[in-house]
Amino acid sequence: MIFILNVFLSVFVNDKIDEINKLTSLAEKSFLDKNYTESIRNYKTLIDSLDYSNEKIFLNLAHAHLLSTDTLNAIENYNLASLTDNKKVKSIALQQLGNINEKNNKLDEALRFYKESIIADNNNNDSKFNYELVKKRLEQEKKQEQENKKDNKEDSQKNQNKNQSENKKQDKEGKEEKNKENKDQEEKKKNDNSKNDQKKSKEESVEEKLKKINMTKKKAEMILNALNNNEFQYIQQLKRKPSKKKDKSKPDW
Repeated sequence: MIFILNVFLSVFVNDKIDEINKLTSLAEKSFLDKNYTESIRNYKTLIDSLDYSNEKIFLNLAHAHLLSTDTLNAIENYNLASLTDNKKVKSIALQQLGNINEKNNKLDEALRFYKESIIADNNNNDSKFNYELVKKRLEQEKKQEQENKKDNKEDSQKNQNKNQSENKKQDKEGKEEKNKENKDQEEKKKNDNSKNDQKKSKEESVEEKLKKINMTKKKAEMILNALNNNEFQYIQQLKRKPSKKKDKSKPDW
C-alpha cells in the first residue's frame, strides 16, 4: 500500500515538474518571440496554478509587463524579484526600478535604486553609468534652481527700485503741480488786490477833486441826480408836443 502511494506521488510530482518545465519553456519562447501577452499568461499559470515561483520567474514576468506597457505590474514583480539573495537578479531588478523612476523624472528615487543595484552587484556597469548620469542631472537642476532664485531676486530688486523711482517722480510732479497752483493763487490774489487798490485810488481821486471845489460827495450825487431828472423831463415833453400836420396840396419841399 505504501509502495503504491509512493509510486502515485512520484508520478504526480514528475507530471508537475514536466508541466512546470513545459510552461517555463513556453513562457521564455513567447518572450523571445515578443509575444508578451502569451508569456505573461504562462508565467502567471506557473505562479497561480502550479504554485511555482522564483526570482527569475518574477524578473522575466516583470520584463514582459514592462514591454507590454503595464508599468504597475512590472514594478510589483521587480520588487518581488529584488527580495532574492541572488545578487545578479537583485541588481537587475533594482536597476529596472531605477530606469522606471528616471523615465518618470523621479530622479531622487532613481538615484537611490541605482545605488542599491550597484551595492547588490558591483559589476553592474549599466547601473554605475546610470547612477553618474542621474547624479549629474540632479546637480544641474540644483544649480539651475539656484540661478533662477538669484534671477528672481534680482528682478524683484529691479522692480522695487523701479517702483521707488516712479514714486519719487510722482511725488516730485505732485509737488511741482502744487507749487504751480499756489503760485497761480498768489498771482490771482495779487491781481485782485491790485484791482481793489486801483478802484480805491480812483474813488479817492474823485473825492480829492470834489474837495478842491468845496463840494461834498453827497452834494455832487444830488446835483447829478437832479441833472438826470431834468433830462428825463425834457425828453418826456418832446414826446407829448404835437407835430404839425403836413399839407398834402403843397409840394414835399
